[in-house]
Amino acid sequence: MKKIIQLFFLLLFTFTVVAQDTSNKSSAGGPATAKELVGFWKMIPLPNPSVNKVNPWPQPYQWFEFTEDGKVYSMMVSSNKEYSKQELRKAFDVFPKKRVPNYKMYGAFVIIDNPEIKNYLEIWGTNIFAKNIDGIAQKGDLMLTLDDGTQTGKVVYYRLLRRIN
Repeated sequence: MKKIIQLFFLLLFTFTVVAQDTSNKSSAGGPATAKELVGFWKMIPLPNPSVNKVNPWPQPYQWFEFTEDGKVYSMMVSSNKEYSKQELRKAFDVFPKKRVPNYKMYGAFVIIDNPEIKNYLEIWGTNIFAKNIDGIAQKGDLMLTLDDGTQTGKVVYYRLLRRIN
């Protein structure tokens, strides 16, 4: 019950923050829009992996698809390979759609829930880079940030994604 109450207050906090205007992006980037999020992505190693205080998904190679209908697919493995959008789509098609996690955009945040796991919730901050940042990211890369769940905004995990074209 305590976890449900914490999640409720976290969502309330999120909706309050999201009500702020996130349409103004700086020259370096800003919050992702739903349109920018849709597509296939590959996780790129962080320049400084020690910034991650936890690693809830320790597989080093990860791919994702955010669909227009609010589903998020993922594949995580221990060996690197380049996958095309078509190869990823084929791999993701093996999952029954009703078991695939859902996502919704709320301003600068992506909220992910999983219908298969009771009380499952991830809240990610988003940032799309508008220009290359030497040694960190390329224009169009997506940085997702996961907080520690204490409603303080303290980031414990960073995930840098690059769009697969």
